[in-house]
Amino acid sequence: MNVAVSPAIAGQDLLLRNERRGHLPLLIAIATYTATTAAILFASYGMASGHFIYTLDDPYINMAMAKNLALHGVWGVSPYEFSSSTSTPFFMLLLSLIYRLTGPDQFIPLALSWVFGLCSIYVAWQIVTESLTILWQTVSLVAVVLFAPLFVVGTLGMEHSLHLFLTLLFLKHFDADDDSILPLAMVTFAMTATRYEGLFVAAVGFLLLAVQRKWGRAATVAVFAWLPVLVFAFFSIHHHGYWLPNSVALKGAQVHGAITTTVESALVNSIKNLVLAPHLPCLAAASVVIALSIRKFHPKLANRVGLVGGAACLHLVFADVGWVFRYEDYLVAGGVLVIACALPEVRRACDQRFVREVSYILILAGVLLTGRSMVAGWSLPKYSRAIYLQQWQTANFLSAYYRDAAVAANDIGAIDYRTDLHLLDLEGLANADIFAAKRAGIYSTQFIDEQAKKRGVEIAAIYDSWFSPHPRSTYGGPPIPSSWIRVRRWQVPHREQLGDATVSFYGLTPEEAKRLDARLRIFEAALPKEIKVMDH
Repeated sequence: MNVAVSPAIAGQDLLLRNERRGHLPLLIAIATYTATTAAILFASYGMASGHFIYTLDDPYINMAMAKNLALHGVWGVSPYEFSSSTSTPFFMLLLSLIYRLTGPDQFIPLALSWVFGLCSIYVAWQIVTESLTILWQTVSLVAVVLFAPLFVVGTLGMEHSLHLFLTLLFLKHFDADDDSILPLAMVTFAMTATRYEGLFVAAVGFLLLAVQRKWGRAATVAVFAWLPVLVFAFFSIHHHGYWLPNSVALKGAQVHGAITTTVESALVNSIKNLVLAPHLPCLAAASVVIALSIRKFHPKLANRVGLVGGAACLHLVFADVGWVFRYEDYLVAGGVLVIACALPEVRRACDQRFVREVSYILILAGVLLTGRSMVAGWSLPKYSRAIYLQQWQTANFLSAYYRDAAVAANDIGAIDYRTDLHLLDLEGLANADIFAAKRAGIYSTQFIDEQAKKRGVEIAAIYDSWFSPHPRSTYGGPPIPSSWIRVRRWQVPHREQLGDATVSFYGLTPEEAKRLDARLRIFEAALPKEIKVMDH
């Protein structure tokens, strides 16, 4: 009887494998990715008056740091001092290595983010070929491109597509049946070194491996997830910095420096994220429920689904969402993939009522993600326009007249990439003294004045709304010194993702204010006409 059944089973397996073969789903996903990113870049280029401009100031922070590390051996946004201004050490090292070989170029981050998006699609394809037919492989991969959305992270010029690529590799290999732990160690290390949110994925992965008593793999994940955090902490402390990157640490500080408790912070953050990103709790809930429903029938797949669901829960509690559609991209892409792979098992293992209820959650998530992607496609070119009108023009002005001067500012990326400023960063990302004052709760007007005089600051380019008794941004601070003289203001027509629509220019002495006013009036003749120039 066994002899008679074996050929039938073998034939069914062969047929199923044939259904999963072929590169068509991969090619369709790559074509979709290429078309959508090209459309975004083309539209952004046009909106920025024929200039290639990133949609955020953050890529320019990485570029400034990579430039200074490559050319001057300094880990900082300026070539004069150490500053822990980036939360992505691995991507920054990679970018600086390329800059060392080629020289600084603003297109290199774009190329990196696009290529790592391509790599993410390839790994996603490897995952879906394990259980889905060609049709559903295609649907799943296109959904990843559109829902993550890859056409955003692939054009940001930042680390998010690399983080997504490494997360999918971890998802594929963390509970592999082979005994090799070196690939797992390397992927875990790189994932966490790229973005600290990798700790969420690693933590859930560790728990799942520990429950299965795979102690060697569990220990590997634990050690190599925390190793880059500890290495950076040692490096930063050695240079008199904080053990966490400043951008990560400042998110726990309130405006006047008081630190919220862990419970308060987690509760407030969870409520905020549930409101801002309702698609994420939908995916998290569906992932956890599906993982529990198939754990007896397909434990390996259940582990993958549970990994994404658990990481999403941790992200909702402890991290941020949104901010140009990027922070939760790794969870959306991972959730789409593992849920797609698990749905055939759910239909086989569960009753129809359960399947129907899960479907309702997934439909809601799909509707929310579709709307989010449409908003992203519509918004990104306008974001490039906003950066071009504000940060890029400010950088042009400073590059022309204050290229290596002492300047105070609060949006520091483009201006530092385009110049070699002696920067006083009033936000605290690039200034250890401001950062420490915020953390200690002693950031005051007097402190700003003392720091400006100590560093010989000549002018300031800041958002007024960030510096008041009740600042608009948690990254702002107290009122600026009354002795600073506001000379001019530039206002863009739409704030979009900017910290404020208006940037103000101050001279710190009467003599410098007079000089600044003359230089601004000359420069303003070439400003785009959309910018409204105001006196005082």
